[in-house]
Amino acid sequence: MNQKITLTSIAKALANDEFIFYYQPIVSMLTGKICGAESLIRWRQPDGTIIPPDEFIPIAEETGFITEITRCNLPKVVKDINTLNQINDSIFVSFNVSAKDFADTDFLEALFQATTVKLENLANLCIEITETAFLPSDEHTQKVLHDIDAQGLSIILNDFSAGYTSFNTLTHLPLKAIKVAMDVTQRAAKSKNDFRLFRHLVSMAHQLQLNIIAEGVEDEETHILMAALGCTHVQGFYYDRPMPLADFIELLQKGPSWLEYPFGLEYLAQYDHIDFRRDVIRAALMISTHQDNDIRERSLMRLPELEPKKCLFGQWLENTRPLNLENKTYQQISDEHIEFHHLARTLLDMALEGENKDKITKAIVAFSDKSKQMMDLIQDLEIERLKESFF
Repeated sequence: MNQKITLTSIAKALANDEFIFYYQPIVSMLTGKICGAESLIRWRQPDGTIIPPDEFIPIAEETGFITEITRCNLPKVVKDINTLNQINDSIFVSFNVSAKDFADTDFLEALFQATTVKLENLANLCIEITETAFLPSDEHTQKVLHDIDAQGLSIILNDFSAGYTSFNTLTHLPLKAIKVAMDVTQRAAKSKNDFRLFRHLVSMAHQLQLNIIAEGVEDEETHILMAALGCTHVQGFYYDRPMPLADFIELLQKGPSWLEYPFGLEYLAQYDHIDFRRDVIRAALMISTHQDNDIRERSLMRLPELEPKKCLFGQWLENTRPLNLENKTYQQISDEHIEFHHLARTLLDMALEGENKDKITKAIVAFSDKSKQMMDLIQDLEIERLKESFF
């Protein structure tokens, strides 16, 4: 482009409604189908020339004009979401928000004006933030994020692992998902250490019950690897490039599929099962050997969810049910899981009631035997699905 981009030209473009959005598909690893998209701004000049964001967003950020761009263009995304939800009411769209937006005292009002009543399903708008949006993490930024969450909108942390995300960030911010930085995703397929790092990032997000979106998937090998590692969602050129809304709608209606059995989620479910057994036994022993009420209460507080469908393993069973409807091994696992939780409650009740050492020991043995049966079944299911997928 020959003409130099200036703040004046950007402001003129905003006044002339020259900013549009392209949409890049986000694919669910559970269904292999498109489940959402990231909205990516473009500058379409009167002659049809498309200017990419890296040529004008830095200037808008530097001058603070980005807040005007956000406020004026958010309603367009909301309108597009409603259009998409007429085709599929579960499709979500992420909208990138700048650190400057969080400093803008009018941002929340503009956001709620654009969404309240006008957006039919609030959860289908995901506010995508980067670490710079909340570093330093002050009270104002924390409040804005919690207000967004309370409104019913979703929050995604973008470029995870590219900066300085702390454990405090992940545990105290109301996040729905984290999006792994593109270069981290791509290095995972090429480096042993990066592969291990990625695997632990996925595991950490899983433990916090956050969806994890792998950005930058550009080939089949990386796609299969993301499924094996336990990513819930993927995004990248392998599925498609960013495109105008009309093209995205056409793609959505074609219903392409990249279904790969999510072995990674099954591996994480095995860890969930082992963690559940460990945590229940440890809590029972702490309760049965301590009379201090504070210790006993903290032991109960650290317990995983005791409802069969609500624990992490139970969530895996529910999420993968459509993939295993005709599988007898899967049904056995479901039945044994209910009994496993019954034995967990029995063990904890005995500890709380002060039963003697021998009875507690017998309850632990029965609980552990059931765990062994379940692990055998889970691995049987894994082998069955491996044969179906690869042989």
